[in-house]
Amino acid sequence: MVTVLQEDWVQSHRKERALDGHKRSFGQVWVIAGSEGTIGASILCSRAALRAGCGLVTAIIPQEGVTPLLANNPEIMYEINEGKSVLENLPWQEENSAIVFGPGLGLSESAAEELQYLLEHVKTPTVIDADGLTLLAQHPEWYALLRENHILTPHLGELSRLVGKTVDAESALEEAQKFVQHYPVQLVVKGKNSHVFTSDAKVWINSTGNDGMATAGSGDVLAGIIASLAAQSYAPGLATCLGVYYHGLAGDLYASNHSKSSLIAGDLIEMLKQIKM
Repeated sequence: MVTVLQEDWVQSHRKERALDGHKRSFGQVWVIAGSEGTIGASILCSRAALRAGCGLVTAIIPQEGVTPLLANNPEIMYEINEGKSVLENLPWQEENSAIVFGPGLGLSESAAEELQYLLEHVKTPTVIDADGLTLLAQHPEWYALLRENHILTPHLGELSRLVGKTVDAESALEEAQKFVQHYPVQLVVKGKNSHVFTSDAKVWINSTGNDGMATAGSGDVLAGIIASLAAQSYAPGLATCLGVYYHGLAGDLYASNHSKSSLIAGDLIEMLKQIKM
């Protein structure tokens, strides 16, 4: 059975913000993303997480990313990514926090070591996206480490690498369902009417979004939104469903007033201002 993600369902599952909340009670997101030439992925993901309502965001980035990050994003904290040793010394916690791993990170040996460390030692909700998915596919022996706290967000190419065969829009859904049956993760198959496969064996189809969102950085924004909701104490599956819906809704709000062809990823972040989350 496939359930449609639509407004009435979303509103019935949305939590009201605590009137006496503070920045830490609204959660912290750690964004492990960006490398030379792709620092923007970290910035977009981090900004999206803040706009989606979490209280704190820390970008774990290479040294060359500090200046562009802080130039227009003084609200975002940072740590210099010096490899697995940085992750070993961070104050990971399972409640009121979440992680994004992979956007623009590259496929270095150091990045692979970081992913392995997270899979083996950290139970915090973790969105694995982009290069993180490619690294995971390169090490299928790590699949056995996947748990309900892991949220995978592949497009068709990344899903093909994960399942070890080429998939198209039609076969992707069957392969995604098989994957989640073997590994209890939350999995988003991105595309027109994105599908969400949750670890409780449910399948969801999104009702929001449009072709204008097929633009660089859109997936980075989605990863940040989902992580933000997970950090705000939504269960990983629910955070994934809500995040996919809100991401598409941001695209629809932009398209209602502008041309879809002019939409860029930063516009999605701006549109989050208009969504009560």
